[in-house]
Amino acid sequence: MATFTTLYKSLGTKLPILSRNLHIKSKIHKEYIFKNMLFSQKNSLHLSVSGGLRKKHFEIADTEDKKSVRDVISSLSILVGAQGFHEGNIDRSNLKELLPKSQASLPPRYMKDSFDSALIPLSSDLRLREKYVTFMGGVRVGRLMEDLDVFAVWLCYKHVHNPDNSISPYSIVTALVDRMDFQNEHSLQSDQDIRLSGHVTWAGTTSMEVTIDVEQFCTVENTWKEVTKAVFVLVARDPLNQGPAIVNSLVCETVEDKRIYHQGEINKLHRKHFAKEGLFQAPPSETEKNLVHKLFMEMADESQMKFYTKRALPNTTWMDETVLKNLIMCHPEHRNRFKKVFGGFIMRQAFELGWACAYTHSKLRPRILHIDDIMFRRPVEIGSLLYLNSQ
Repeated sequence: MATFTTLYKSLGTKLPILSRNLHIKSKIHKEYIFKNMLFSQKNSLHLSVSGGLRKKHFEIADTEDKKSVRDVISSLSILVGAQGFHEGNIDRSNLKELLPKSQASLPPRYMKDSFDSALIPLSSDLRLREKYVTFMGGVRVGRLMEDLDVFAVWLCYKHVHNPDNSISPYSIVTALVDRMDFQNEHSLQSDQDIRLSGHVTWAGTTSMEVTIDVEQFCTVENTWKEVTKAVFVLVARDPLNQGPAIVNSLVCETVEDKRIYHQGEINKLHRKHFAKEGLFQAPPSETEKNLVHKLFMEMADESQMKFYTKRALPNTTWMDETVLKNLIMCHPEHRNRFKKVFGGFIMRQAFELGWACAYTHSKLRPRILHIDDIMFRRPVEIGSLLYLNSQ
């Protein structure tokens, strides 16, 4: 099961805020649920995000080596001993004995240890640009989400340092994309480089929080402009992805380190709190009950004591009239380093279906404002069928 909250605005239109649900099922016995995609006009949009956008913690020197996301993927493959082709299985069972028995046996790590940056060289690599450009000349956010997912995993591997191992015994997987807020004043351009930079901002016993800055170079101002910040939560698993694995502790060096780490603790408590408020865990609150009753009275004829189930309010559309579906077969080209379906691929498919749902409903071009709560419950096998149902 997963939760995927997205805010769009439709350019040049006035739309009421509507709830959007996206269900993804993967056969056999795999299920993801992406819900609450919201679409809003600019003037009625209100975002309330725990912690807000963090100030950039580490600066990138101009003399620093400029690696690309493709370089990161290659380094990641070498680090985990992944094969370059699908044929054959990777035997990682012998790596299990290399896992630490306790956190105390691992050297502590600092935030600067996991810091790194990578470029998406859209300005110089025309073949790469073809994969990112939209039919409107912008950048495909779904492709960007794939790169963010890979980069977040890479930063976690930089954090989990064990000097005795050459090949990492860890399987690090994405558990949650906490939030992504897109800056309205800067639109992504398909002919300018995009830079990802970030580090581990919180670490528990087996899980880590990663914050990534996304910037794009502005030729007019000759500087990097912030596009969004993404917060990921990843978990460390054993080599066979059958159980948890212990990671290095995170030590704070500066006051700013402590502030960021404390925010990570708050984010953790925030997620636990909201996990307990779902309808499968708790009954509706009084506010929710009052809202349902208000909608009931607006759709009922009190004089006749009748309730009209299909009596739409002015300027509204029934959600079941906006349904848009897709079915995808997961081929080996969609795999990650451990021969499961790449989580970034699932996010891209979900995002683009959500965008299409907003587009067909509003008849105008929507623009992404916010993504929140993407949760991955279990891996998806190669050969699975992903059923996507958006509304």
